[in-house]
Amino acid sequence: MLKILGYAASLLVPLTGYTTTIELDTYLGGHQTQLDGKPALSFIFSHNAKLNNETSGSGSSSNNCSIITTDQYLRQSKGRLENINLTEPNFYFDCEWEGKFYMLSNLYRTYAEVIVKTPDENFPMSIHIEAKLVTLSGERLEVISGDIPLNSESERVW
Repeated sequence: MLKILGYAASLLVPLTGYTTTIELDTYLGGHQTQLDGKPALSFIFSHNAKLNNETSGSGSSSNNCSIITTDQYLRQSKGRLENINLTEPNFYFDCEWEGKFYMLSNLYRTYAEVIVKTPDENFPMSIHIEAKLVTLSGERLEVISGDIPLNSESERVW
């Protein structure tokens, strides 16, 4: 019996804390797409230092996070997108980082919150992101950002 409890406890160890924290600071662009057959927008973000490291050949070429949301949910949310444990079917957030895929889950405590800040005369439109994601094996990722301006060389979708 103690052996079984010890094994069960060892399975829980990776779930006790967030092993990796990343800070997003760069908008890479976006595009129009579909989500469950509905018109949607997709946005991709990364960390500038990771982008610079990748050009030297030492890093993974896929250190980025993406948002996908339906047009309708984006308008109805009044600038605050939220998905807790996969309860919102019109908004998803995931990251591919250091060769691992992190996502929202209904089996673990996960969430993603994106605040869209409208532009004014002093600041461009920007997005603020907070999320706690998980891999299929239970490895956790915490995602944070400051206000990331939505300007890029890529096609504008907003």
